[in-house]
Amino acid sequence: MYSLVDVHKRYGLRTVALRKLSLDIRPGEFFVLYGPAGAGKSTILNLLAGLTRPTSGDVRRNGASIVHLPPERRNAAMAFENYALYSHLSVAENLAFPLRAAGVKHAEVTARVKSIAGVLGIPHVLDRRPGFLSGGQRQRVALGRAIIRPADIYLLDEPIGHLDAKLRHRMRAELKALAVEMKATIVFTTTSSKEALALGDRVGILNAGRLEQVGTPADLYDRPANTFVASFVGDPPMSFLNVSTRAGDSGPVLVTGDGQVIAAAPLSALGRTGLKVGVRSTALTLVEPGRPETLAGRVEVLEHLGHSKIAVIAAGTDPIQVSLPADAALRPGEAVGLRIDPTRLHIFADETALTMDPA
Repeated sequence: MYSLVDVHKRYGLRTVALRKLSLDIRPGEFFVLYGPAGAGKSTILNLLAGLTRPTSGDVRRNGASIVHLPPERRNAAMAFENYALYSHLSVAENLAFPLRAAGVKHAEVTARVKSIAGVLGIPHVLDRRPGFLSGGQRQRVALGRAIIRPADIYLLDEPIGHLDAKLRHRMRAELKALAVEMKATIVFTTTSSKEALALGDRVGILNAGRLEQVGTPADLYDRPANTFVASFVGDPPMSFLNVSTRAGDSGPVLVTGDGQVIAAAPLSALGRTGLKVGVRSTALTLVEPGRPETLAGRVEVLEHLGHSKIAVIAAGTDPIQVSLPADAALRPGEAVGLRIDPTRLHIFADETALTMDPA
């Protein structure tokens, strides 16, 4: 197991990349670091690879500190976001380089280069040099060079970020299958919610050097710890309504800024300020306006996705995104009613998730 323990990483006097971060990466898991650019994802990979050291804190492997262990003694394979290929070598020679450096026999090197090139869809460019490849092809070569040799841990820094949408989709499936076949420990960084949820056994959400939440894709999607995670995980992201509590006929209720009742208020929300209700696009149903227990709204935008539509509905002062069938008959400007599934509400106070125990 690899662990970061209270790791703080600073560059110069002003730039703080990681803030007292602690994280465990289990043997054999596909762990995804997901967050916006500049969140600290690449810094974590560099710490694990030994390319940089923490300002304070510790990096451990199976309980023993490896902070002072040089990169060549960590048996870590890394694919860099900026490719880092040998420009004077062909694609085949770039792929073979880690194996030849490890003393692998020629016949095995040839077989493994051919195999990995097939998986990555680049067998037709094995004789070319990197300068004659597209950006997507160079990225696949860099990924192949990292995963072609056995290693204790594979550190993949946005390895498919520059591929086109179709190839990216195929590579996600190939990577997941490879990870299972290799029984490898993989740390993968991405800025794509879809990639994070599709690939990760567990996912760590990073924001400005802080670890917001770690969990399975289902944990992060269904039980976000705060509004940042809720808004960052899922496509489309969670929608939010600013609410407050007031007395209702059967107990306290949650109401919007324009007085519309959403649901019964849980005990944890009573007396709290900065309340928001979060709801996924699939937890909403469009009904005729004016029905009981519905929010009044108006269609602002329709996004056609082929298999479905996303409708952006203005409800009071807050935009809400709703998933609809592809053949749903709506038009911008149309008045609608929104019914929210009360069992799928998320309530946040001062950006932190609350429990949903009823009042």
